[in-house]
Amino acid sequence: MELPLGMLFGLLFMTMGPIRAVAVFATVGTDDKAPGVRPLATRAALLTALAFILAVFGGTSTLAGWDVTLPVLVGSAGVVLLALSLQSLLVPAAQGPARLDPLKLRATTLVFPGLFPPIAVTIPIIFAAAVPNLRAQIDIIAVGLCIILMNWLLMLRAKWIMRAMGPGPLEILGAVFGVLQVALAMQFIVNAVKML
Repeated sequence: MELPLGMLFGLLFMTMGPIRAVAVFATVGTDDKAPGVRPLATRAALLTALAFILAVFGGTSTLAGWDVTLPVLVGSAGVVLLALSLQSLLVPAAQGPARLDPLKLRATTLVFPGLFPPIAVTIPIIFAAAVPNLRAQIDIIAVGLCIILMNWLLMLRAKWIMRAMGPGPLEILGAVFGVLQVALAMQFIVNAVKML
């Protein structure tokens, strides 16, 4: 079986891509060049990359040790994605503090679940379990690292991006992606049932 890299990229883009990164990082610091913003963005990107790599290698080996089958994993991803999507669509986002101090903020606070939410953890594990070979794992990691690099570049300019376009486009895209994620979650569940 060949790894569908386009589908992998699309799923990761939707679940952990630049829209999420800009929204998460837009409230960090008063300005993109404020002290601590760049180092925090770098630490968050590196931590996300490490977590992604661990998901690919550690997730698949752990599942094998626990005898968790691919259909169960896909079904679980569907349930998680459905819950998260419905929450984002039905529950208004909580208004946090106007600005977070990058000098006092830990990178893990931004990474989990902001930059690397539970469903984004599940996707590379599913792909690695579906195509269990080292070449596929390296391809999955390469796609993930490309998105993380893109996120890092946009995190460095998040405040400028938000000032330039305002919150409206991100809110609209978030709603569209939320609906698409509900459909994707249902498809995961249907596929899991078919695989049993």
